[in-house]
Amino acid sequence: MKRQASLDSQVVKRTVAALREDLLVLLEKMVAINSYSHNAAGIVQVAELVRQALPSPLALESAKDTTEGTLWLCGHGPAGEPPILLVGHLDTVYAPDTFDKGVDLQGDYLLGPGVADMKGGLVVIVGALWALDRLNVLPVIPLLLAFNGDEEIGSPTSGEILTELARSSRLGLVFECGGPEGTVVTSRRGLHRYRLEIRGETGHAGNQLGDKKSALVELAHRILDLEALNDPEAGLSVNVGRASGGSAANVIPGRAEAEFEVRFSEQRQSDEIEERIRALTNSPYHSSLVVQATRSHSRPVMARTPDAARLYQEAVRVARGIQISLSEESRGGASDANLLAASGLPTIDGLGPVGEMDHSENERILKDSLFQRVELLVHLLWNL
Repeated sequence: MKRQASLDSQVVKRTVAALREDLLVLLEKMVAINSYSHNAAGIVQVAELVRQALPSPLALESAKDTTEGTLWLCGHGPAGEPPILLVGHLDTVYAPDTFDKGVDLQGDYLLGPGVADMKGGLVVIVGALWALDRLNVLPVIPLLLAFNGDEEIGSPTSGEILTELARSSRLGLVFECGGPEGTVVTSRRGLHRYRLEIRGETGHAGNQLGDKKSALVELAHRILDLEALNDPEAGLSVNVGRASGGSAANVIPGRAEAEFEVRFSEQRQSDEIEERIRALTNSPYHSSLVVQATRSHSRPVMARTPDAARLYQEAVRVARGIQISLSEESRGGASDANLLAASGLPTIDGLGPVGEMDHSENERILKDSLFQRVELLVHLLWNL
């Protein structure tokens, strides 16, 4: 078909408006399903909802060589053209029976588990595909959809595949929620996450008269040392988020453990902070104790490269044409956008609905922004 320079904005607006109720129903169905990262059955249910919702002939299929509940892919459009890679995740941080409910309307907001992070983003993708299909232009846009179920735990299985997909794609769009001021994300900090284990010797506290080999005392020192590495001016943050050890008040603790993470603004800081952590673990306060830090996963920095800046400027231009304000932000949290950007793919994130307070029981999105972001994505995919 002959490509028109741009889509008629009023036609697109009417098309998206006609989809509003169906989009809300889809969102309600998604949010009502618990898809905690370790709830594979729930994640599969959300993937099935997406599969059924995609317009024909788009077919969502489980990626080969991955476990069930990990990654689903769908390619569409002209053969031989590098696709635009659309990435979203199906999982949430909410364990079953912790925040299980559907969508609540509270004033201008929709509240519910995963509504911002990021089932609202999934609905934006589906809504834009519906609209493009109704406008009879979907077949000419080269697309690759990738939906994973392990993003909230660091994409340990899907991350490598996403990186490979990025290397054969043209552009990357990620659908975490937009910021409260209507922002999209052009850079993110990188992170390392660790498990700290300390082994000492148990014994009867009542019989201990001299120096004791307490793993819990060692852990206390280590927590303070790690927290002292925080350097806000350098964009470096360290957080010990969980700690445990010991068994009873009258027993000298023989084991203790903690989980902590490090976030950094520049990739060079990655190796630097790793060396400092290794130096800490190699110098226990009590020489007979064993201190070990194991990195569980990491994400590289999402840098605002010149190509990413040009992609953002194109998004701003498209948004301006439909009277939507679009500013940018650098976000402290990491996402799969970090992986795409680190592979060299021009990427922007935060294209989901405007949201806030994710990972809490107040998680919410601005209702009208759901439809605005669908409208934006329709034009953006066409123009790109």
